[in-house]
Amino acid sequence: MSTAMEGGGRYNANASAQAASSVFGLDLLREAAAAAPLGPAGVVTVVDYGSSEGRNSLAPMSAAVETVRRVRGEHQPVWVCHTDLPGNDFGSLFHTVADDPDTYRRPGVYTAAVGRSFYEQLLPEGWVGVGWSSIAVHWLSAVPGRLDGFWFSSASAEQYTAWARAGAADWSAFLAARAAEMLPGARLVIVVGAAHGEGPTRRSGAERAMDEVARGLQELVGRGVLGEEERDAMTIPAWYRTAAEWRAPFDDGGDLVLEQLEFVDIGDPLWRQTGESRGEQPSTYPATVAAALRVSFGPSLLQELDPDRRATVATELFDRHLAGAIATERPEPWFDWRLAVMVVAKRG
Repeated sequence: MSTAMEGGGRYNANASAQAASSVFGLDLLREAAAAAPLGPAGVVTVVDYGSSEGRNSLAPMSAAVETVRRVRGEHQPVWVCHTDLPGNDFGSLFHTVADDPDTYRRPGVYTAAVGRSFYEQLLPEGWVGVGWSSIAVHWLSAVPGRLDGFWFSSASAEQYTAWARAGAADWSAFLAARAAEMLPGARLVIVVGAAHGEGPTRRSGAERAMDEVARGLQELVGRGVLGEEERDAMTIPAWYRTAAEWRAPFDDGGDLVLEQLEFVDIGDPLWRQTGESRGEQPSTYPATVAAALRVSFGPSLLQELDPDRRATVATELFDRHLAGAIATERPEPWFDWRLAVMVVAKRG
């Protein structure tokens, strides 16, 4: 993937569904941190693979730091390294770590960042004691090819094969890079969106919203805001893997072991967070959904547009069309998310 999440503080403000998902990995992260091996110079290195602007990283990084120091003493040096794509808003990340009241900052806890794809090795061999990745590994390293639409569930049989192959290659590359970086005995905790179903009928749980976005794009074409060729070139490089796909790279008996893999159906966190499920008025759900999809999927969907047009198209597509469409429908959840929660260990 070549495009980061929407910056300027907007991802921090509108990624509450991702924050709700990460909760399912926090106890596992604490267990991993309690057994974290020491790295070079006696430092415990904690790596956050896919940080975006950082607010959703504060709780997991705090859990890791606090656990390490409970086990090893309050003066144990800890290095927290956040990683994301070069276009990520690292300015917002560092301001969040510095200023947010929930920050993990402590004396002797050091913050750094790496601006490269996590599908390559980011740190020297044998440095990482604890790894964390939340709602990130469903993104592919690049668009595998054209789709009949912009979301993977619209793939033809031939397109599906190409995307499945790319999804497998990226997952293997991610694990190979982590295997090089991790110390023997280190653990990596991953929370990520997973597929409902198997094979070409798989779905992500976001299809209803994505279908509405597709209708919005067609409307923008009809109004002359977008050209047909621009619309047809739009693709979101996300792939929601099945249980078999998550397990496949561990079948070769390599350096990494899949210690735990479980699936959690979380439905629609935004529906619960906005109070819509309790019948509270006025409803903020339509605008909340539109903002959440805009900051998460908008940058990749609109990345081929001229930069000076992206904000205008995003506002028309998400803030106006999608929010308006949700508001006119019968009040009900629009998402049915499933998570894969896993622990990967390096043989020691």
